[in-house]
Amino acid sequence: MRLLKIGGIVLGTILLLIAITAFAIFGGLQGATAGPSLGSVIDRVQAGYSTAYILDAGNGQFVLIDAGSDGKGTALIQDLQQRHGAPDNVLAVLLTHAHTDHIGALALFPNATIYAMKREVPIAAGQEPYNGPALRVFGNKNPSPFTVTHPLDDGETFMVGNLQVTAYAVPGHTQGSAAYLVDGVLFTGDSLQIKSNQQIIGPSVIFSTDRGEGEASLSHLGQELQPHAAGVNFIATGHTGTMAGIAPLVSFGGS
Repeated sequence: MRLLKIGGIVLGTILLLIAITAFAIFGGLQGATAGPSLGSVIDRVQAGYSTAYILDAGNGQFVLIDAGSDGKGTALIQDLQQRHGAPDNVLAVLLTHAHTDHIGALALFPNATIYAMKREVPIAAGQEPYNGPALRVFGNKNPSPFTVTHPLDDGETFMVGNLQVTAYAVPGHTQGSAAYLVDGVLFTGDSLQIKSNQQIIGPSVIFSTDRGEGEASLSHLGQELQPHAAGVNFIATGHTGTMAGIAPLVSFGGS
């Protein structure tokens, strides 16, 4: 009986610690499906336990922002079919980073050029570790290595179909995390999180290489985009939905 009581206390303590940790990580954050629609040419897709985005690149072709956690790509393929497309019609996948919940369906898009920041290339290939605290415990290197076919420089602007893309380096969540500005939408992956009060914070401590660096990256990005803020209509994240405008990011950058 005494052992059962002790066991119950230990179990209760563990559950309490898990609850406290979960609240510290996720408490106060906006839900994944919250926030405004991004317009008729961009679809937000719950692709497993992360959000991917499908962009119309014209002429029946598409661009993905990340590839979700579902290796079967069920939601992504369904969305493409609703647009009268298929995996072969995906021109490019723009990766915000190479964590497993953002690269799950990559192999389903054989014609796609894979874009990521140069610093993310060895991480994608499984040659360098992620270095996030939780990932050191559960798996510190990419278990599904792949080749980045177009490594990017910070500030590089390029065309994919009829879409103009500008890539920004935002290291911190991973060493080579990226944000992409496309058609008035800033796609930030997990480098930025939206709170339920419409303020923003940096990347999660437990899953990031260096949250301090991530916050500094957001500060720099906010300063860089401030002169162009009127042309950035939305922020779109990997797990905390979307928001209108970039005023909180500009304020973050000025703090």
